[in-house]
Amino acid sequence: MSDSAQAREREWLHERGVPYLVDDMVKAILIDRPDDCDPMEYFLVFLENGGSGIPTDPASRGVELDYGGGGHGGGGGMMKAARGMKRSFTRQRKINWRYISRKLPAGRSTAEVRQRRELFRLFDPNGNGYLSLAEVDKGLRDIVQLDDVFDCKPAIIRAFNAAKNVHKGRSRLGPDFVTRSEFRLLCVYLRRYFELFVMFDRMDQNDDRRLGFGEFTDALPQLEKWGVHVYYPEAQFNQIDKNGGGMILFDEFADWAIQYSLDIEDDDDDPDDDFQNFGSNLSSMHMGQGGPPKRMKGHFTRGRTFDYNKLAEAMPSGRSRLEFARRDEMFRLFDPNGNGYLSLAEVDKGIRDILRLDDLFDAKPAIMRAFQASKNAHKGRSRLGADYVTRSEFRLLLEYLRRYFELFVMFDRVDEGDDRRINEQEFISAGHKLEAWGLTVADLPGEFKKVDKNGGGQILFQEFCDWALEKHLSESVPP
Repeated sequence: MSDSAQAREREWLHERGVPYLVDDMVKAILIDRPDDCDPMEYFLVFLENGGSGIPTDPASRGVELDYGGGGHGGGGGMMKAARGMKRSFTRQRKINWRYISRKLPAGRSTAEVRQRRELFRLFDPNGNGYLSLAEVDKGLRDIVQLDDVFDCKPAIIRAFNAAKNVHKGRSRLGPDFVTRSEFRLLCVYLRRYFELFVMFDRMDQNDDRRLGFGEFTDALPQLEKWGVHVYYPEAQFNQIDKNGGGMILFDEFADWAIQYSLDIEDDDDDPDDDFQNFGSNLSSMHMGQGGPPKRMKGHFTRGRTFDYNKLAEAMPSGRSRLEFARRDEMFRLFDPNGNGYLSLAEVDKGIRDILRLDDLFDAKPAIMRAFQASKNAHKGRSRLGADYVTRSEFRLLLEYLRRYFELFVMFDRVDEGDDRRINEQEFISAGHKLEAWGLTVADLPGEFKKVDKNGGGQILFQEFCDWALEKHLSESVPP
């Protein structure tokens, strides 16, 4: 097809709502297609294979590789199309990171600015000052000749989408192109997303461009080398798998890896790399919603003992490096939208789904008291107001959850009537329990009146907590 015919066809599609970017993406996918391979068949197999290339194994693809002259060109056409689209190009392979960094100059020195200016000119053959995805893809192959990066189409697409329209409003052609002022960021993102793709590919043992839970857990030692120790594998996997499909896709892995600043061990990072400034939608301001917690029914503690040491181990509130690292990961898991603030509903859900502390989850009064005690402890630091727990308050939240759960257990042991209130007779009958918890009371009726601050004739959980904290009552520590 002539250039003029291609231009007319492109304009015809654009008038009917097909953006130039989609056209460019299709061209980028078809760029490796051999002449004897039908474009539509090539493209359909690419999509069926999850956008990651065409497998050479017919059984894994479910389509016939040899057309046998049946209207699609000569036999073995699709096998030729599969060339260059390798399933796992990183396994047993050393990546020359310095070479890639030199080919994608992202620094601000005079030499790199000059090199980048010339590179943009070569990437932009028509000289209009705008780069399409197809032009970037072709430039990586023909100009800088980075075959490793060129083979990583998911990394190229992610980098292109991250760089385009960073400088909003400056492009007269719309947000679907990379401008000259955005080209440095494109170089940064190409280098970074390629690194993330290499990580993803090394974890992907069966080369299907997806990570199952088994592959994720097998890669935990590797992830630790890259900068993150995963203490809660199942919870972390479920959070990365945003669409709930049971598999981690590259986009999902990339978002998570960016959040944790993963860094492959055998590369050489550019100190001028400002990839961290890329907004990856992890700071969405969508807040978790939840109605009032359901009230507990029945006697919670009768005939039961609780392992407070296990509870404390599950909620690291110490100041050691290990506990800090565990707490940091836990906060990220509790905060799925990544805005740095925890609502009561998010704390409640985290206790159930992340920590899986069913006893604590059932103790709603303890959770509410701990949340109220820790939120806004660092006054004035929260831009969303005083109704959320911030990262700096999370350690206090864990301490309060542990302490208020113990108080709730003691309160429930005294509350023989299971009505979430303690009357005078129940309080007097609990004298021996109070002694076991470290307090001897000579005048139980008089002490009851002191605890019942509102004079309602009943001790509520909040009143019991204030009194028990003042008297240093503890079931977990022998008197």
